[in-house]
Amino acid sequence: MKNIFVKGILIFSVLLMLLGITSLGQSSVSANSLDIHENVLSEDITVNEEVNNDEGLITPFAEIGPTYPGTNFAMRVGDVLYSTKALGGSSAIVGHTGIVNSDFKVVHVTLPVNGGTIDNMTGYMYRHGEGETIKVYRPRDGMGVNAAKWATYNYSYVKEYLIQIASTLGSISPNYCSKFVWQAFYFGEGTDILNKNLNANTLGFVTPGNITDSPYLSYQISFKVIR
Repeated sequence: MKNIFVKGILIFSVLLMLLGITSLGQSSVSANSLDIHENVLSEDITVNEEVNNDEGLITPFAEIGPTYPGTNFAMRVGDVLYSTKALGGSSAIVGHTGIVNSDFKVVHVTLPVNGGTIDNMTGYMYRHGEGETIKVYRPRDGMGVNAAKWATYNYSYVKEYLIQIASTLGSISPNYCSKFVWQAFYFGEGTDILNKNLNANTLGFVTPGNITDSPYLSYQISFKVIR
């Protein structure tokens, strides 16, 4: 009788142990499921934060840099700068354009250096008259970074400044300021910034005004030249 009682206690203990093991296993599965769910939620939040930006402007792709002189408005890679006076006193074309690169310097083609060059903001302003207005245009829809890269890699191939009314838009030298900016977006971004179905073989002429009228650019702010 005693043996039967001991055997019963042993059997009962084994059953309790089995039940305990099963319960721990179920708790472990639930914890893993919770971890997976939390990871999915955090990924969704990250995606939403990346999507919510400044209405299609360049913000998700370009670095924020120093501010433009006399303003609290941050420079961005790919910004296009426009000034109303032609550098070097050229009467054949009114205005001047350049593009901001990843070092927050201005890449442009200009008559005084007879080709392409890169200026920091101080040097760029010294190429203009005191008090002259420079306007900032920002690319839409995430464009600008690749245009700035192309300009930085190719400005040195412009060996001569010359405005040719009937040259192919894809020819790199000779060149002039607004044609070079058009090329930066065409070759760097794959976009005819004038939205006129132009290509590298088109015979034509691009003015600074054509650039600033582009539907792919948005006017942002102006600042005065300070020396």
